[in-house]
Formats: sequence, structure tokens, C-alpha cells
Amino acid sequence: MEHVRFKNRSWDVAADLRLPKDFDPSKKYPAIICAHPISSCKEQTAGSIYGERLTEQGYVTLAFDASHQGESGGEPRHLEDPATRVEDFRCAVDYLVTLDYVDENRIGALGVCGGGGYAANATMTEHRIKALVTVVGANYGRLMREGDLSAGAAIGMLEAVGRQRTAEARGADPV
Repeated sequence: MEHVRFKNRSWDVAADLRLPKDFDPSKKYPAIICAHPISSCKEQTAGSIYGERLTEQGYVTLAFDASHQGESGGEPRHLEDPATRVEDFRCAVDYLVTLDYVDENRIGALGVCGGGGYAANATMTEHRIKALVTVVGANYGRLMREGDLSAGAAIGMLEAVGRQRTAEARGADPV
């Protein structure tokens, strides 16, 4: 694993670049940008779980700390700015296409939770990203505008979904 940095506006975005086993710089590899959940960092799920496993499968992976968070620059700190998070993906693609061993026609994005919502948005507008995977993708902007952020709301919703699925499995009408 190599610690790298790329630019978003005037600050550096910190990232971990992983290369497949038996890496040969003369070959071209598909690459996947891995985005962490809200309130997470590149060393957690996006990089350590998904990035590592995808690299084992032969992909170059790039897991980054969102701007304003973790080791990345940007002020104010700890800001969750949807437009900037989407721009981070574009900047990650800009970085990957400078690497001779990355196949620029085989760049994908993987986002976990809030990172999944941003990955989907980035993929809609950044056509250099050719594939998209989300793991429990969440639209953070919509959640902040319309969602119930009270204590216990997420657990309550998960329990309600479980009850409804059980009811539907037993023949109830879908909701």
C-alpha cells in the first residue's frame, strides 16, 4: 500500500493506493475508487475491507479520506459537504488517469453508506467512471433535508422494515 495525495481545489486529498499481488507496471489494470461512510475514514471499511479484497482480486484500489475529514485538507474541519464529496471522486479519477498502469476505460467506484450515495451521484455526472457499486448506499443530502435524525430513529426503522418483511413473507400485501 502506498499513501498518496491528489488535489481537490487548493487542498490535498489523502488516499491509500493498493496494487495487486505480482503487480507489473507495464500492464494495464482496472481501478476502483473506494469511498468511506459518513463519519468514517479511508482506513476503515472502504479501504481495509473492500479495498483490500478488491486488490486481492486484481484491481488497483484508491481509498480516500473525504475533503475536510481525516488526513485530507479543507477548512472547516469535519464538514460534510455533498458537492465537495462528489468532486472528490472526479479528482480521484483525475489522479488515476495519470497512472500509466491504470486502464482509464475500466475505472469504477465503490461507496459504503453515505459514500455510496456520493459514488452514485458522481457516476451520474462523471462518465469516466464506468461501473458503480454501493453497499447500503445512503443519500445524505436527502436524509438531512427529510429524514428523522432523532435518537433511535434508524433502529426503529430497521425494526419496522423487519416486521414488514416478515408480514409479507407470510402473505401480507407489500407496502
